[in-house]
Amino acid sequence: MKKTWIIIGVIVVILAIILIVTQTKKEEDVIKIGAILPLTGSAAIWGENAKMGMEIALEEINENGEIKGRKIELIFEDSQSDPSRAVSALQKLISNDGVQVVIGDIASSSVLAMAPIAEKAKVVLLSPGASNPDISHAGEYIFRNWQSDALEGEINARYAYEKLGYKRISILYVNNAYGAGLKTVFERIFNNLGGTILIKETFEQGAIDFRTQIAKISRSKPDAIFMPGYPPEMALILKQSKEMGIKVKFLSVQAFDDTKIIEVAKDASEGVIFSIPKPPDTSETTVSKFIQNYRKKYKREPGVCSDTGYDALKIIVWALNRISEVSGPAIKDELVKLKNFQGAAGITTFDTNGDVIKPFVFKTVNNGKMIELK
Repeated sequence: MKKTWIIIGVIVVILAIILIVTQTKKEEDVIKIGAILPLTGSAAIWGENAKMGMEIALEEINENGEIKGRKIELIFEDSQSDPSRAVSALQKLISNDGVQVVIGDIASSSVLAMAPIAEKAKVVLLSPGASNPDISHAGEYIFRNWQSDALEGEINARYAYEKLGYKRISILYVNNAYGAGLKTVFERIFNNLGGTILIKETFEQGAIDFRTQIAKISRSKPDAIFMPGYPPEMALILKQSKEMGIKVKFLSVQAFDDTKIIEVAKDASEGVIFSIPKPPDTSETTVSKFIQNYRKKYKREPGVCSDTGYDALKIIVWALNRISEVSGPAIKDELVKLKNFQGAAGITTFDTNGDVIKPFVFKTVNNGKMIELK
């Protein structure tokens, strides 16, 4: 009887060992990647777009065995584009989930807040939407496959002064790192060209009444108003400006490229001119396949950050396929080598600061539609 219990005990131990080994093997076969995005709040449209693009990439990667037979697990966290929430999410992903690489955030202020933590932990942070110029020098583990405001702000200033002939401009911008970065670059370049910035007014993200700022700017009598912000607030600014009888032209940035602005502002959005990165060549296989799959899965066209969200995950997989052990330092060392990566958003090459440089074009609202200016 005693011998029987010994045999049973040995079997139990063996089964436990097998279970542990099997579970460990399963965990080793899964690579966890964090994703911190604004999934609620006024910047949620871009966070959701990026998330949907990433989910398409995830399906392709796991179904096609793109990473040496291993699977990718995405762990999404909602930052609400709030720096403090983004920091808490990053700490959770590092401490609890053990991730070595995180995609996010869309909001520049969140990326800047997370950067010191990612640097200290040696965890890669790849943003598919943050644009503040300070991110260029936020650390060696900080990357983005999105253009810097330093580029977009300069292009807007030159277009306003040289192409449109505006010499006196007032600025109305969202009071965070995103808006401030664009404002600073635009102001510096516009002044250097010989133009004059008459007045600068801010508004808070989530605000709904902008009449005080609009009235102040109107009294400055500008040739145009430069307005970097987010769709919900910009739509209301245009609507309230029209209600107040303001007829000054508005200039904006890529964030304006959202048809929901037209739905809210209606004809108050007519004539607004805004910049966007030059769209990728839709005849290129990767681009056309992404658009086709996106339409099939979500029954709509890709939005702002959909393609860069898709590319961010694909770029990380590109790096993972070139390393033997998954670690932040190893991933970082591969990303700095990335050149001419063909993705859904076009070609991506990282410079020494982990930034990308892309050409821009301008669009305007005409008869309720956003069309490219020639």
